[in-house]
Amino acid sequence: MTTSPQKKILIVGGSGFIGTKLTELLLGRGYSVTVVDLVPPRLVHESLSFVKKNIAVEPAEPALVDGFYGVVNLAGATIGRRWSDEYKKILYTSRIDTTRSLVHALKSAEKKPVVLINASAIGYYGDTGAELLAENHAPGTDFLAKLCVDWEAEALKAKEDDVRVVLIRTAHVLGKGGLLETLLPLFKKGLGGYFGSGRQYMPWVHWSDVVGIYLFALENNLEGAYNSGAGTTISQAAVFRSFAKIIHAPVVWRIPKFAARLALGEFAGSLVSGQNTSSEKIKSAGYAYQYENINDALKNTFL
Repeated sequence: MTTSPQKKILIVGGSGFIGTKLTELLLGRGYSVTVVDLVPPRLVHESLSFVKKNIAVEPAEPALVDGFYGVVNLAGATIGRRWSDEYKKILYTSRIDTTRSLVHALKSAEKKPVVLINASAIGYYGDTGAELLAENHAPGTDFLAKLCVDWEAEALKAKEDDVRVVLIRTAHVLGKGGLLETLLPLFKKGLGGYFGSGRQYMPWVHWSDVVGIYLFALENNLEGAYNSGAGTTISQAAVFRSFAKIIHAPVVWRIPKFAARLALGEFAGSLVSGQNTSSEKIKSAGYAYQYENINDALKNTFL
């Protein structure tokens, strides 16, 4: 698809790692990008602008989205920390209220965007064991699953105004801010380990493929939900052992579920649950992964 400098993209929550990488990619392809966040973008470019705003708290005005070709919604408080009851509310409102505000603005915009690409997560499915998960599989019933269900439901309301909606169910991202990046200091000290039995499936994706999938969704006529996990899903123990070997860390230990729960609260439940997701839908649409081998992806990320 041929792009032009006039094709404008709005990225909500665009100052984080994935938002920054997506912004770089879009600018390099001739798009104009506006980032909406509380923190300014890490980049400076003549085709990049910034709006300081938290639309979960301050309602988005129609003018914010008017005239944009596409809107990418990455907003949401980080999942990867201890979940108290108070923090679970923050996880929920930072996603649901932001998306609701954004869709409300779309509804009243004079020149509506063509497409809304909304983040979601593989936590949508809950703990499903070895069952292979296509996007039409029923959702889980735990907190994270219900959060994803409600998040996606808010985004899908934009379809009522003829906006194409794409939902990216993100796997564990190999990149800055991802689970393994967070655990890196512990692994280096010989304290790293897999959670529970370690046999649970752990969908993963290299950061460049997450960014690539968002771009692909912008430039092609995709609709609905897409899993982002790369390659064949393997166990958490296998992922962590490969990680430890590549960073020359000591042996990987088993961290019992009760110990994880003490340290991380309810977040531990998402670490001992597993999802064996299929990426066939996004591949069938024409997306080609850059990294489908876990060792290659880990080497590129951490070496």
